[in-house]
Amino acid sequence: EGGMATIYKAEDLRLGRKVAIKILSDKLAQDPEILSRFLREAQSAAKLIHPNIVNVYDIEEFGGIHYIVMELLEARNLKSIITKHAPFETVTALKLFRQMASAVKFAHDNGIIHRDLKPQNVMVNTQGILKVTDFGIARAVTASSLTHTGSMMGSVQYFSPEQAQGKPVDRTADIYSLGIILYEMFTGKLPFDGDNLVAIALKQVQ
Repeated sequence: EGGMATIYKAEDLRLGRKVAIKILSDKLAQDPEILSRFLREAQSAAKLIHPNIVNVYDIEEFGGIHYIVMELLEARNLKSIITKHAPFETVTALKLFRQMASAVKFAHDNGIIHRDLKPQNVMVNTQGILKVTDFGIARAVTASSLTHTGSMMGSVQYFSPEQAQGKPVDRTADIYSLGIILYEMFTGKLPFDGDNLVAIALKQVQ
């Protein structure tokens, strides 16, 4: 379960493959703005066909239930790996970072900013293949780039200063977040942390 949806492991009976189904919660589906964000996530992610980005297979609605059919990953998120193994050796860190950077560059080249890059949204399998997931608050660069003032979506530990201030966001916000993830892989620590979200945001800004 996540903040907006529940994900189930399922089987596509027609194609005979295991998939992940992300279902928006009933309560949130009643909110037009949240529903719009959920559908925007699916539409944004479906455009991104890249070896380091989770595949979105289908976007459906049935009986008022809105859901996304996605690639099922048998993998761990990067945060759990950092927690257990960091600091990483240089070769390991750069192997993972190059895959992340490739995924983000591809998204940017296709007009999509992730806006919520953090190691919890990065999956790594046993072969060391990495995939970025959860374009939950991504928006097309051509659309309005303003965040909702006062709403800190994602994880503030990885926010760019402009995100923390509710200012317009462009692709440089993702690059900043990538830098924090790389720092964490090399050191096992976050560059900015604190007792609460506001304190951390102030550190990012100042």
